[in-house]
Amino acid sequence: MRKSLPKSYQYIESLTGSESALMHRARDCSEKLGLGGISLSRTEALIICEQLRSVNVKKMVEVGTLTGLSALYWLDLMRSQSADFKLWTIEKSEKHAAAAAEILKGDIESGHCSLIVGDARFELEKLENAGPFDAAFIDGNKAAYADYFRWALRSVRPGGVIILDNIFLAGAVWGDQVTQKFNDKQIQSVQSVNEAAFQNSHLTATIIPTEEGLLVCRKK
Repeated sequence: MRKSLPKSYQYIESLTGSESALMHRARDCSEKLGLGGISLSRTEALIICEQLRSVNVKKMVEVGTLTGLSALYWLDLMRSQSADFKLWTIEKSEKHAAAAAEILKGDIESGHCSLIVGDARFELEKLENAGPFDAAFIDGNKAAYADYFRWALRSVRPGGVIILDNIFLAGAVWGDQVTQKFNDKQIQSVQSVNEAAFQNSHLTATIIPTEEGLLVCRKK
């Protein structure tokens, strides 16, 4: 849970310029839902964008839309690289998806974004025929991270990237007692993904030590 920006993030964001009006709207929507603390910071979003830029991303899947903030970052990046691009973003909560639909309306209407409402464990299977994808960003149900990761291994092209947020679980993955409670299934799922990423000979994996932890895997 991101309660406040570290001073290092504040400094970085003083250098990188402000977010767009739509991004501010998405953040406001998250705040009104009481979920502002789980939105990506601008610093984290820009770090992820650089990873995506390195693979010239044109086809991407996102698990966990919330109110559409992160999707706006990925769409803006893809738009800057190509006129032919597509993001599929999956959100289980109908309430969150309704807010995201307003934020992402322009890209949905143009066909550049498909907002899918449902459980990603089932919805991802329906997307396999649309692949292979250049990238997958995973930031949904932590208890299902292992399922999402296995799907991404099958569906992201060689040379593409798989990025997972919140892989520290506020320290729970290494045994810290944290204020934000995670159950055993969530902890074990994220631990298994972290371990599998570094043991898989078909991947190069690294962890970027952001406040929440970003696992970045590139398929060989």
